[in-house]
Formats: sequence, structure tokens, C-alpha cells
Amino acid sequence: MAASRLVLLSKKMIKPSSPTPISHRIHKLSLMDQMGTHSYVPFSFFYPKQDAASSLEPTKVSRILEKSLSKVLTSYYPLAGRVRDNSFVECNDMGVDFSQVQIDCPMSRIFDVPRAEMDNLIFPKDPWIPSTDSLVVAQLNHFECGGVVLSTCISHKVADGYSIAKFLRDWAIVARDSGEKPSPLFNGASILKPTNNSSTQVVDPSLYKTTSKRYHFSASKLKALKAMISADSGNQIVPTAVEAVTALLFKSINARNFKPSMLMQTVNLRGKNNDALLPADLVGNVIFPFVVSAANEDELNLQRLVSELREGKEKIHNTLECIKSEELLCSKVCEIAREINKRTTRDDFSMYRFTSVRKFPLNDIDFGWGRPRRADFATAPINLIFLMDDQSGDGVEVLLNLGEEEMSTFQSNDELLQFASPS
Repeated sequence: MAASRLVLLSKKMIKPSSPTPISHRIHKLSLMDQMGTHSYVPFSFFYPKQDAASSLEPTKVSRILEKSLSKVLTSYYPLAGRVRDNSFVECNDMGVDFSQVQIDCPMSRIFDVPRAEMDNLIFPKDPWIPSTDSLVVAQLNHFECGGVVLSTCISHKVADGYSIAKFLRDWAIVARDSGEKPSPLFNGASILKPTNNSSTQVVDPSLYKTTSKRYHFSASKLKALKAMISADSGNQIVPTAVEAVTALLFKSINARNFKPSMLMQTVNLRGKNNDALLPADLVGNVIFPFVVSAANEDELNLQRLVSELREGKEKIHNTLECIKSEELLCSKVCEIAREINKRTTRDDFSMYRFTSVRKFPLNDIDFGWGRPRRADFATAPINLIFLMDDQSGDGVEVLLNLGEEEMSTFQSNDELLQFASPS
């Protein structure tokens, strides 16, 4: 599918519908924002034409999206600004990029081409090239079948996956009801106070050529996998879906050609109540990683991996529960960051990054023409394994990005194929 099949219909800057007050013109980056990369987090949402009577008429769809985006940016005003010196966002209402294109084929055809080529069509830019320009770049793709795909790239410097899902959900809510006014919190820097200490900066991974595959764990297969792990541990371990899938994937990657490896997983640090030290509605980077390693093949045991995953997550949560002041919180975060950097920059271990957005509302992003038939994530040029809910909410979709040789051995793993199906 040649790039000439894509025709640019429009490209514009969408600004907040109301100007940001002078008192809000400087949004300080939090300590964790400072650690974040300038690359984007790229999601896409596929909306097929529902039936012969339904209409996703291009002008109407773009008008709804542009108008609601402008309104929601008044609440998410930092996203319409620009980052300055890894220190703050100048909330100058410069706006966000919004493009509209026509792709001269049915939506179903793009799944017949390599993932990298599909991404080049539907995403507005290469999300993995660091940028200090627009913090949000969106593209609305129209297909000749009447379906549309909305692709968004949102800067990791100012938002993690949780924040991005919240922003997209609020954008969709405003599109359906223009009277809605979201209430996100942007006071992260008052809790996670910024620093000039470069030793806490998380080292960005090196980029290289990968191949991408998608796998599905149905609800029944998940149940069987969890039961197997529990039985093999003498019923001492009852894994969650994320723990079970992460452990199996990590083992499957390394099973045939073992080499010392680490898996890195992130934890959402937000509390469930607004009186928590890090409240639920806080927008920004409010996640922290932990690492599980396997120095030899015996350590690829599923029960051990699940136990280590749980212990790593609980250690972070238990540490936070004991912290009652912002000063102690920042000190502890810096300490953990230095420890993580020391472990993950070792050359004698391979690194695999696991990210889960299960229970995030990505499959419910409804702008007024129904839920997406598919939510997706762009191919990543690093070892990245991405877990999300399937359409039913009971199963797990996995998007894998691995080197070609690793992917070749991974996808023929018998234990993996006992529980997961190529999607």
C-alpha cells in the first residue's frame, strides 16, 4: 500500500476555546515529569461504519472532534502549551496539531500490510522521535468504506498512560455533551517537587529495528493459565491476569535461547481517593518502575516470576503508604530512580519493558458514534510488551515489540500457544 494512497485533507492548530488565565500560565513539571522522555505515547482507535444507515460523514466527524478538543483543552490547558528547559510548561495556548486525511482503501485492508507501514499511514508522525513541539498531535483518518481511525500522539513528558486515557475519555465525553467540564488536577509539582539532580534522570533506551505481533488471551485461557500457576505453587499463589500473562511472556521470550534478562514493569502510584498523597485525578507522570531479573534458566519458573512481580509492586506501595510528607516522598523517589538506573544500564542483561493499561477506559472512547471496534498502540523500536483489555473486558490483548530473531523463536513457543492466540 503506497503512501500516495493517503491524501491530506486539512491540517490545523486547535487552541483552547477559552484563554488560559494568567495565573495558570506556568505549569511546573513534577519530579517524575522531569524523568519522562520527550517521545510520544501513540494510541489509535478504529471506528467502522456501523450499518448502511449510519453516517460518519467526514465534515461532521471532524467538526465534532475539533470543537470538543478545543473545549476540553480549556481544562487540560498544559497540553496546549510548550515545554521549556525540562522545567515547566509555558501554557501559552499555542494549541495542538490536528490533521485530517483520506486513505483510499477500506479500513480492513490496512491490516494486510506490515505493522510499520500501517503506522506510517494512520499516525500523524513518528512517535518515537523526541520532540518539544506540540504536546498533542492527532490525525483523523477517513476510509473509503465509511469508517474512521483516530490516532493520537501525546507527549510522555507531561502524561503517563493513565493520564492519557483520562484525557481521551474526557475529550469523548465533551464530544457527546458539550456542557461537560472535566476537573483534572495539575498540582503534581507541589507534591513531587522538581530537582536539578541529573543522577535521577531515567536513561532512555536505545532504539533499534523490531517486529510487532498481537496476541489474545481469552477469558477461558486466562483462567486456565492462572489455575496452572496456582496449582504448581501448591495453591500458595493466585496470580492476577497481568501477573500470569507477564510471567508467561517473559519466560517464552527467553525459553529457547536463554540469556540473563530483566523485565521492567510500572506501577500507578495514584491513590483511589482525592485525599491521597497522590490523588486519582492527578495528571502527569505518576508511575514508577520496578525490575524482576532472571540470571539463569531456573529463575524463569512461572511461580517465581509471579511472586517477584507481586513483591516488586507491593514494595513500592508499602513504601508509599509509610510516607506522609512531600519531602520524604521526593527523597525516596530519587533513591529508587538511582537504583533502577544502576540496574538497567548493565550490558550483561537484556531488558524487556512491560506496560499494562488494563482497566483503563480505552475501549470506551465514544465520541458519539459508538465504542471503537479496536484500540491499538503503535509499533515500538524497543523491547516493549503492552497489555490491554480485549473488547469484552475479560480477556487480554498483548502487543509485542521484539527483535526479529527473538520474535521468531517466541511465536513458536508451545507453552505460549497453549494459552495465547495470534490476533
